[in-house]
Amino acid sequence: MEETLERLGVDYVDLLYIHQPAGNWLAGYRQLEKAYKERKVRSIGISNFEGRYIEELQAKWEIVPQFIQVEAHPYFTQKELRKTLDKYGIRLMSWYPLGHGDRSLINEDVFVKFGKKYGKTPAQVILRWHTQMGFSVIPGNRNVNHIKDNLNILDFTLTDEEMADVACLDKDMRYYHRTDAQLDQFAGWRPSFEKK
Repeated sequence: MEETLERLGVDYVDLLYIHQPAGNWLAGYRQLEKAYKERKVRSIGISNFEGRYIEELQAKWEIVPQFIQVEAHPYFTQKELRKTLDKYGIRLMSWYPLGHGDRSLINEDVFVKFGKKYGKTPAQVILRWHTQMGFSVIPGNRNVNHIKDNLNILDFTLTDEEMADVACLDKDMRYYHRTDAQLDQFAGWRPSFEKK
């Protein structure tokens, strides 16, 4: 943590995640908790901790993570995971918020129709849906105009009926597939801060 802060030239960071439950991830989470207690990190989070991993972490955490970063979009709204998150007050942050750029998702009739109604692009409508769901969202993009468009989503609000129309799109469909076995291959990996 000290090396990271020094490299960035700051006294603290706003948010720090453990990327995935691989290797000795509990030791990594303990380091996040330590940095949080020392006020070197204002918020801590986890990424890709779903299923048994979030249950295992919940049994061992001292500090509840404030955020979890997982794949979420209108085709995959993380309904089951959100029940657990609501229970502990953990906020969801979406990755692949636009379905990894899937044109069939972006061009769904509801997004085209709502876009015309509000003078927005279908992508802007999807990002607004995320914010109204209470999700934090960071869409990746290198196009300056798209980045500006992604920020221009707070001047309209989808109605309850429109939110319900979007909810009907949930197919429980992921774009990224990772198995527990893939994570288990990193079981012998030990972070450099952990004493052997």
